[in-house]
Amino acid sequence: MKKFWGMLIVILILLAYILPYTIFTNVNSWYGSFLTWGIIGVLIILANIMVTKDWGK
Repeated sequence: MKKFWGMLIVILILLAYILPYTIFTNVNSWYGSFLTWGIIGVLIILANIMVTKDWGK
């Protein structure tokens, strides 16, 4: 299960880099990338919690 969360983190990081330079290229407002990076950031935090929840066991 940790491999799933690890791969999800990698995919989300790639999306955080790729989306603003491809799909959102023509969006002139700052809130498009801010909202995207905010949502991706929260999802990465949740995935990190899932990966490290059994760290001490």
